Amino acid sequence: MLSMTGFGRSSVDVAGAGVRIQVEIHSVNRKTLDIQISAPREWSGHEAIFSEWIGGAFQRGRVNVQIKVELAKDSSDSLAMNTEAMALTLNDLKAFAQAQGFDFTPDSSLILDLARSVKDRSSLPSWEELKESLHKAFNVALADISAMRLQEGAALADDLRERIAELEVLRKQIEKNASGSTQRYRNALLERLKQLELELDVSDERVLKEVAIYADRSDISEETTRLSSHFEQFLGFLSADEATGRKMDFLCQEIHREFNTTGSKSNDIEITRLVIEGKNALERIREQVQNIE
Repeated sequence: MLSMTGFGRSSVDVAGAGVRIQVEIHSVNRKTLDIQISAPREWSGHEAIFSEWIGGAFQRGRVNVQIKVELAKDSSDSLAMNTEAMALTLNDLKAFAQAQGFDFTPDSSLILDLARSVKDRSSLPSWEELKESLHKAFNVALADISAMRLQEGAALADDLRERIAELEVLRKQIEKNASGSTQRYRNALLERLKQLELELDVSDERVLKEVAIYADRSDISEETTRLSSHFEQFLGFLSADEATGRKMDFLCQEIHREFNTTGSKSNDIEITRLVIEGKNALERIREQVQNIE
């Protein structure tokens, strides 16, 4: 099981081109799949290739991919400086400094950093020259984020197993209380009749009919059986290799519906309390499920 939240990073030095390629991929939860790719503008026509490299690594979620190409630190290649852009930037910095009331004296370190940041885009090596190294960086970043998503997914699965076990305890308590609810209603009915000084035999047809109607109306055996089945399905999804987030989300809705029906059918105070506790516990499960692919 995979979490939709993860982060992966990789960097590859391309010695022959004197550059370093950095790829960062991070993902967050989202109902549908939304992939956003940020790359040097010279590669704006290669989004389809990037998407192909991502492949089926993500089924849903918001995925942000950032690709950077920088001059390698140990590169001896000279910078292809865009002097016009550098001059404009320096003028802007100087104007800003004067507006703030302090001196602006560029030093060699600032000039070098500025040259790196606004260097001529034409200095970027060709796509064909970097494609293989970029693909390698992509694969490493994907492996990195996949490992993180798998690790977090395993932690989520362990937590959800514990929470489903808590719901099963509540279901059994509801079942136990429901088994004696008809008898308690019968005794309460007879006690009320006695208080009203209405002497009716326990085998009186009217008493039996009232008790039978109550028993039929308050029978929650189907609901508790379906709850048990839903819990088993949910646990099965936690061990599945495929993406089951949507299925678990749907199953949570079904579990909530069964709890609602159980609460509306029963007049037992203890069952009502257990239903409320179960719905609260289910809400915490639903919050966790929103982060599962």
